[in-house]
Amino acid sequence: MQSKKVSAVCIAVLMGALAGPVALATEHAHAASKSGAAKDMKVLPPLRIVSPLAGAQVGPNIEVEFETDAELANMTMSAKSIGVHLHVGIDGTSLMPMMADLVRVGKNRYRYAFDLPAAPGPRVISVYWSDASHKTIEFSVQKVSVVVVSNQGKVKP
Repeated sequence: MQSKKVSAVCIAVLMGALAGPVALATEHAHAASKSGAAKDMKVLPPLRIVSPLAGAQVGPNIEVEFETDAELANMTMSAKSIGVHLHVGIDGTSLMPMMADLVRVGKNRYRYAFDLPAAPGPRVISVYWSDASHKTIEFSVQKVSVVVVSNQGKVKP
């Protein structure tokens, strides 16, 4: 169990060194705020993955686009008070982007680029809300399965 924790810490340090402050869910905890209270869970803004599409072939530098009408400045790791907040994951590794890590590409659409290249093969990308204790809010989870291929040649959208 200790080696998994050390691995998670190593990944967090490497990701931070490469791309700035992104936290892993296993490394961070906050006190609950009113916006993260259990009574607010049922009224969370929906999330929807727009790209890539299910079954898409993607290069190793994965980006995910998602839609939400949430006020993300208040629901990311850069918020003044952390309650319910955004998690973006790949194959079970959960990242907690700050607002600066998201690129706005439309009215309610955002793009997030994973910091490290993904190895070739099938991958599952997820976007979801977590509470202040980083517990996944299951009804909010949106997933898409993709296949990572090397950058040689074209990839299918």
